[in-house]
Amino acid sequence: MPYLDHNILIACDSKKDRLSFFNYFDNQQASQIFTASDMQQVLEILESEEQVQVLVIEISPRWLKGKAQIEAIHAKQLGIKIVGVFAETIQVDSEAYQTIDAWIDDSYFSPISQNELTARMGLDIKKISQHDVAQAKIVQLDTLVNLLFPVSAYPMFLYDVSDETVCYVNEQILTMTGLTEDKLLNKGYEQLAAYPNNISANQINRIVNERGSATLDFEVKTRLKKRSRLFASLNMQSLYLDGRPYYLGQLQNISQSVFYSQFVKKLKEFQLLDFSSVHIAEDMADLVKWTGVNFFFAVKKSANNYDEVVWDYSQDNMCELFVKAKHEFLIRKLQDANSLEIEHGAHRQIPGDEFVKFYSINSLMVYRCVVDKDSDIMVVAGGNDLLLDWEPTTLLFSELSDHYAKHMAFTALKASHESESQYDVLTGLINRRYIVKTIEQVMLDPKSQEDFKALVFLDLDRFKIINDSLGHDVGDSVLISVANVLKRFIGKHGVAARYAGDEFLIWLDDVEDKESVQKIATQVLQAVAHPIGLDNGSELKITVSMGIAYYPEHAKSVGHLIKNADTALYDAKLKGKNRFSEYTPSQEGESAKQLEEMEKNLSYAIDNNQLDVYFQPKIDAATEDIMGFEALVRWEHPELGIISPGLFIPLAEQTGLIHKIGYLVLHKSCKRLKQWQDEFGLMLNMSVNLSPLQLSDNKLIDRIKQVIKQSAIHPKYLDFEITESEKFEDVGDALKMMRKIVDLGCTLSIDDFGTGHSTLEYIRKIPAKTLKIDQTFVKNIGLSPDDEAILDATIDIAKRVGHKIVAEGVETEEQRHYLAAKGCEYFQGFLFCRPLPSADINEILKQRAVLLSNAG
Repeated sequence: MPYLDHNILIACDSKKDRLSFFNYFDNQQASQIFTASDMQQVLEILESEEQVQVLVIEISPRWLKGKAQIEAIHAKQLGIKIVGVFAETIQVDSEAYQTIDAWIDDSYFSPISQNELTARMGLDIKKISQHDVAQAKIVQLDTLVNLLFPVSAYPMFLYDVSDETVCYVNEQILTMTGLTEDKLLNKGYEQLAAYPNNISANQINRIVNERGSATLDFEVKTRLKKRSRLFASLNMQSLYLDGRPYYLGQLQNISQSVFYSQFVKKLKEFQLLDFSSVHIAEDMADLVKWTGVNFFFAVKKSANNYDEVVWDYSQDNMCELFVKAKHEFLIRKLQDANSLEIEHGAHRQIPGDEFVKFYSINSLMVYRCVVDKDSDIMVVAGGNDLLLDWEPTTLLFSELSDHYAKHMAFTALKASHESESQYDVLTGLINRRYIVKTIEQVMLDPKSQEDFKALVFLDLDRFKIINDSLGHDVGDSVLISVANVLKRFIGKHGVAARYAGDEFLIWLDDVEDKESVQKIATQVLQAVAHPIGLDNGSELKITVSMGIAYYPEHAKSVGHLIKNADTALYDAKLKGKNRFSEYTPSQEGESAKQLEEMEKNLSYAIDNNQLDVYFQPKIDAATEDIMGFEALVRWEHPELGIISPGLFIPLAEQTGLIHKIGYLVLHKSCKRLKQWQDEFGLMLNMSVNLSPLQLSDNKLIDRIKQVIKQSAIHPKYLDFEITESEKFEDVGDALKMMRKIVDLGCTLSIDDFGTGHSTLEYIRKIPAKTLKIDQTFVKNIGLSPDDEAILDATIDIAKRVGHKIVAEGVETEEQRHYLAAKGCEYFQGFLFCRPLPSADINEILKQRAVLLSNAG
């Protein structure tokens, strides 16, 4: 051991370099190893009684920086060997390197390679300068190739700089690559790469010449296994051997780390795949190539077998046999686990499957994707010579299959807006689309105009109050009760449908005259009036209003007939509710007068502070604490009582009063928010709804700025909700206005998500941070597996585009637990709090403060 009983002094900033030198000299059984914290301490140690044989010192402005210091070190202790370590921050060109190298005994570049240190220090191999060559301080070439190469655990080669060829390789590099010597010797080192053209040898050589070392990563050429891939990190050091310049190259296998890096990237890519994209075939081909599967397809179940090809991205036409063969074993297995993964010998483990047996399939992955009874898909992948390890392969295809199932559910979500399904989930009546189609088909028959028919538009009286005061569960019970009445009295005369919310349509095509229609309407009114028993033992009495239009007397098209029935309904409402009215042309004028009167009342209400703002808390799902509020406008008429926003907001939009209402709500809610923030020390946020008409107002930004200034709130606490189902007159202008709002520092949310456009393109364009899942989907949790699948897909879509999620209409613990498990960040709903006036919210915040104070 050349350093036995030597004293060593190490002086450099890099902990890694200090440790490398310490470990080396410790293994060489050095007597003492000192370290210094600065140059002054180096000189003090050298002046002590301890004789230091080797000084390892950093070449940098803080440590060794000139020839005068080297001479001073030699003056302290004669015969000391100086090893210089060039700091990473030092830029050294060839000329400066040769100058410094001539002053010291040996030099290295940080960070230190432990293998380089062991090889060069142990064999006394040195990067020497032209001055050293002149002094004949030269290490022999055969010392390196005969002593270091055979014992090295690392694949190594020696590159002759003058000849620009590899001149020596060790056995380890041949074992690693599976190549023979003739494939490597007398060639450039870039020929080690699977893609030599991707390596710029001239650039690498320049770096090695300037810095003394260089490192690069690349895919290595290999003959070990068909289609296998090998990645290595190459470290090159410059040497002088027998007076000639060489590079010593050392390879480190980094295939595993490269693979997992690529795998994570691929996994993210395929989790974001758009199966409806025109590029999906290219993406799937990339997956097949990268994983090495021979087949990858999806088949749909019809009858008892999966025999309808959905898509096929196999290398060969293997899917053809699959759809023809029977798969009892696979189907039975998928009934229980929804997946089957066999790493080895699938053809031996699966009995009686012609597909698996015919192709002697070794590795098989099968996943079942089910959204509803009409979407039962089996995704099948595998082969006989996979490129990846089994665990990451199955993870990749399992995630991809799960993503495809969500894609199907999301497709079902979009299709649900145009669904040909006949029934409404809650009431069991046919839905709006189906009854309209039914009426349209009748009207297409020329003979239909000879028959007498009637359309009845039914609406519950004050249903909004029931929902707000008693909750949506009670509201649903009321709707079901009304639906049951309609089933009882309408069945043999026609068909009833749930039109929207608390509105129903009745198509009577088997009645003789108007008296028959009036009789049915009266029966419905009387039956509905019977009190409904609630779960808590109390009873609720409701009423309905109806408008009747006759076909073909009042209209000959569906749209016109519905409009006239709606006009008659409005007339019934104006006459006191709990009655029916038949359409007459005079109602149009009366309706117009009533609207004009309503407009005057609304304008008066705005100017005389009859409009108030209620606030519904938004709850943090993780802490169950209040994180903000949604501002909701309310109108309490001195004579008519509370008027539903569903009535006066459309009127406000129609008349332009929405701008005044919007400004009023914005002003009141921001002022109240600032008061709560200051009083309770909570950085709450406030959500305010924006009408599409407001987005077309060129004064909107100035109004928002004015409110922010007056209320002194920070813009980041002000959120504007854009209803997804609304359509904008000019989408481009609306988006520009949204971006201006965001530029102010405010945020945007998409409200009622899932009820309108529901496309990735749509939510990507809107610069929103939050999506609010519509309560329509929330209330069917635990009731409809199909709706749950659609809800899951909706949440997945929102997550994939980086949005926070607010779930509206949360009313039960079951809903809360389900949504929390799916990743919803925030909740709104009666389970936590209904919309309340500001005074009540103030009390809640006070109680919260008291509870926290007591807990502290």
